[in-house]
Order: sequence, then C-alpha cells, then structure tokens
Amino acid sequence: MGGGWAFESVFHFTVSATDFERSLAFYTKLGFQVLRDNRDVVWPAFVAENFGMTRAQGRGALLALGPEPHHVRLDLIEWLEPRWEGPRADVPIADRVPRIIAIRTRNLRAGGIEFLREPRPPDPALGIESVVCCRDPDGNLVELIEYMPGVLGSRVDHLPKR
Repeated sequence: MGGGWAFESVFHFTVSATDFERSLAFYTKLGFQVLRDNRDVVWPAFVAENFGMTRAQGRGALLALGPEPHHVRLDLIEWLEPRWEGPRADVPIADRVPRIIAIRTRNLRAGGIEFLREPRPPDPALGIESVVCCRDPDGNLVELIEYMPGVLGSRVDHLPKR
C-alpha cells in the first residue's frame, strides 16, 4: 500500500454478552486478564458514528490473553443501546451456525472448563496435541487448540479436497 500505511496486527475482537458479569467470569476463568474496565463509562457520540449506528452504549471491559505487548485482546460488551438480546432462543444450539473464537493453549485438561466433548487425542499428521470446544455463557463456541512443539498451525495440506 502506498504512503507508508500498513496493517500491523489485529488489535482486538469484540464479543457481545447478554450478562456482562457472567461473561467476564467465564473469560477470566479461561485466563483473560482485565486491561481496562469500561463497565461504567459513558460512550462518546463518535462511537455510534464510527459503527454506523444511531446510538451506542454498553458495559464492557478490554481483556488480554498473554504477557506479550501485542497479546490477543477481547473487547467484552453487554450492549445497552441498542439492547442485544442474544442468539435466537427458538433455534436449538446444535442447529445454529456457530460464532467461533479459537485460542491457542497449553495443558488443556488443567483449566477446569466444561467441554462439549472429551479433548481429541494427539494427531501428529495435523500437528495437534489436543483440541476441544466449550461455550461461553451466550453460546459462542470457544475452540481451545494445543499444538505440538514447533507447530504454528494445523497441517491441513494432506487433507482431501472437494
């Protein structure tokens, strides 16, 4: 891109919550730490303008995972204006397209988190030590992946193509 402008990294991703306190407890149990508590902040008008909304107000916190300067950050928000009511309750969770957050982990079984199924056993062909999923309080799917030493991502190049 011209003019010296360039992407550096993802700064944060946002997760909407129907109950801020409940979701904050879940994500801190996963290992996120509160960087900035924004639950009592009155948002300036430009927030709504930036998002193309007529109004925007919420309770939230910016959370971080890991000690690195460019760690993964999660902006946890309970939307008050407009009010977010959560996923459609009339559709069974197994029939919804999941919203997925994938987190690289170590020692999956030590976290005390309730998993949907038992963690998968090691798969050297994919470079995965273990992978398992859980749901946050609003039904977002959180995928916890533990890679084998030296592996930066799943080795999917050997999988069949459609």
